[in-house]
Amino acid sequence: MKFLVLGATGTTGTLFVERATAAGHEVVAFVRDASKLAPGDRLTVVEGDVRDAHALAQAMRGTDTVVSTLGLGKVKDPGNLIADSTRALVRAAEETGTKRVLIMSAFGVGESLAKASAFARFLYNSGGKATFADKIAGERILTASGLDWTLAYPVLLTDKPATGDVRAVDLTALDRLPGLPRISRADVAAFLLAAAVEGSWSRRTAVLTTGR
Repeated sequence: MKFLVLGATGTTGTLFVERATAAGHEVVAFVRDASKLAPGDRLTVVEGDVRDAHALAQAMRGTDTVVSTLGLGKVKDPGNLIADSTRALVRAAEETGTKRVLIMSAFGVGESLAKASAFARFLYNSGGKATFADKIAGERILTASGLDWTLAYPVLLTDKPATGDVRAVDLTALDRLPGLPRISRADVAAFLLAAAVEGSWSRRTAVLTTGR
């Protein structure tokens, strides 16, 4: 397969690119600063603004699937980055005919907040309201489109190695997620690649945890 990856220089994005190229897939990394990522045999690096639908469409042509691990990171003025970039992504996908889009969001966004433990809800409400509101707006744009989307809601992220024990639960089937569970970014990258290749989790939201 050939992927267009947004957020490819972030921690999870880097892991996805490494895993995808190692498995023989091609990746086009659409990045803000091309100097942060060196091209390789299966990796093409394109510099641009994720809010620019025309630039996204140019990079998207010839790809099968879009994977976004885009986060706010060290962006000085994020504004409505997720909502604006998702709007541009949808326009670009509609222009190019690309249907499959997988986006890494976060547990605690939207309807998932009510399914978190009291302690987790306290943490989400105390530190990430603006970020989560931006993600909610972007996800509404995505889910209202005709694209074949998948949303991944990982719990608290760690930098530990992959466990290979990812537990994906449909958000609509989840009653409550106790405590403050964690999952490695490597496991999230593995889920995104598997879901893309297998075509699974179409138009569904997967809450991602791990048994370890």
